[in-house]
Amino acid sequence: MNRNRAGLILAASMLAGFPAAAYAHTGQAGVGFVSGLLHPVFGLDHFLAMLSVGIVSAQLGGKRVFTVPATFVLAMIVGAVIGVHGTQWPLSEAGIAVSVVVLGIAIATVTDHVRSWPVMLVVAFFGSLHGHAHGLELPRSVDPVYYAAGFVTSTAAIHLLGVGIGHLFTTRAAFVSLLRHMGSGMAGMGLMILLDALASK
Repeated sequence: MNRNRAGLILAASMLAGFPAAAYAHTGQAGVGFVSGLLHPVFGLDHFLAMLSVGIVSAQLGGKRVFTVPATFVLAMIVGAVIGVHGTQWPLSEAGIAVSVVVLGIAIATVTDHVRSWPVMLVVAFFGSLHGHAHGLELPRSVDPVYYAAGFVTSTAAIHLLGVGIGHLFTTRAAFVSLLRHMGSGMAGMGLMILLDALASK
């Protein structure tokens, strides 16, 4: 089986195994550090977005391995603060789904020649959306401070996982095309999340 076919099978398998209910923003409030730590892991939309940020940063290389994920985390914190104050943003859930689509496309297409500032702007925008959605949940948490700490810790860990995956695949020529197919699969998942979010409105 050639690598292209293997990549397509992997992408299709990811789509076929996608649970429609596995979204990060289900309205369930966290109760502490462990809840915040686990929330992104079991919320597929958030997990894929953060993993994609790490992968893209590794594809870009250089200092952007650190600055791109850091931009996401900082923007997420800003968005969370706004959300804690109860400020509603229109189409927030749809925007989160779009983040998975766009970041998946980025994995499939980005090169290290891309300029930094457009990437930073896009990542900051999506990070703020993810943070805002969870900021709205924080006041309902039993311990919002520990929940937020767990969430930020988990976010950083998933970014690092994405960086590791991106580094592994981009430093081996045989895996580059497979990584592109994975990005396409993630974009497809994001589209499914988006369609479900729009249908539930």
